Amino acid sequence: MIQDVEIAQLDPRIIKQLEAADKATLSDAAYTMEIYSSILKQYPGCLELRKKLRNLQLKYAGKAGKGIAGMLGKVTIAPFLKKGKEDPDPQATLEKAELLISKSPSNIAAHQMVADAARALGILTTTAFALETIKKIQPKDLNNIKSLANVYIELGETESAIEMGNLIVSINPRDGDAEDIMKRASVAAAMHRGKWEESEDFRTQLKDEAEAQSLEQASKTMTDSKGLEGLIRQAYDKVQEEPNNINHYKQLSDYYQRYGDLENAIAWIQHAREQEAGKGDVSLEEKERTLTLEYFDHSIVQWQEACNREPENQEWKKSLETAIANKKQYQFGQLESLVERYPNDYGYRYELGILLFEEENFDACLQHFQLAQRNAKVRLDAILYLGRAYSRKGFQDMAIEQ
Repeated sequence: MIQDVEIAQLDPRIIKQLEAADKATLSDAAYTMEIYSSILKQYPGCLELRKKLRNLQLKYAGKAGKGIAGMLGKVTIAPFLKKGKEDPDPQATLEKAELLISKSPSNIAAHQMVADAARALGILTTTAFALETIKKIQPKDLNNIKSLANVYIELGETESAIEMGNLIVSINPRDGDAEDIMKRASVAAAMHRGKWEESEDFRTQLKDEAEAQSLEQASKTMTDSKGLEGLIRQAYDKVQEEPNNINHYKQLSDYYQRYGDLENAIAWIQHAREQEAGKGDVSLEEKERTLTLEYFDHSIVQWQEACNREPENQEWKKSLETAIANKKQYQFGQLESLVERYPNDYGYRYELGILLFEEENFDACLQHFQLAQRNAKVRLDAILYLGRAYSRKGFQDMAIEQ
């Protein structure tokens, strides 16, 4: 297995070579890339150097002649396509893949070879980088994005994995793998936080605490973080003792919500729904939906505040727009599914009708507002929106009737 290494940890003589190569970049990029490649063969675990090489290769790819290089890229890739996982010498495969990339930096198959060979060598960070590079070249390749998300989960980069899940949803809102990825990422984050199941000190502490104190603490409204952390640990221990009791999962989710950790709150509700007793529990499904919308709202507020601080920051504006779009996509997907599964729940129809109205899809929202009138709680509002929809369509007479 190969270990990750940073440039600063290399032999001082190698570092001097790299520094000289760096200085030559503007005048002779080909020389710089040759030096990088040569040193990378000696230190395949130096991801920092691999990134520097790849940036140069992609930067100058468009400036190089495409004729012979392009032909070489296509002709030489075939013999090595299956070598990444099966070759008994993955390090040699890694070198072959780098050679192919040097000839054709946009060679997707070669980057996949790097990813597979790096996994075989135990350098998952390089695997992630290779898949990230493929994502830059083919940003809508769902299979690659899913592979990248799974590697992120293995590396413990759960936020990045969730981001990939959201990206999958933005490309294909009906892709079921996205929900699974985000669920596993959130659960992994929960399991990683504190690693309570491995903590002997924690177990000893639990045994020493008086049961009366525990009950008293649970009955109070816990607003301080330390108190909630204690309750979370106790609830987590109960899950380990009684994994089939969904009440413990619900309690954990509730504590995390009060703690302000919505990702883990969602993860534990999802975990509860996976249990036999929770699969048909509509209240758990609704709880997950409520928490997820709260999560989206929190994200929107944060980006809005950032934009207010720096109105000219275009990246933050784009992030705000993306957060709002992600929430709408989630709402549409959830409500369409709920209406399909529970056609007589007119409250869901009312919510879907409002979303369609806001999108100015007046034809589609009409039927939902008409049916939503059967729900006493939203009847008057449904009638009001129905009139507005008719008015926007230009049917003034029908609007007045409403």
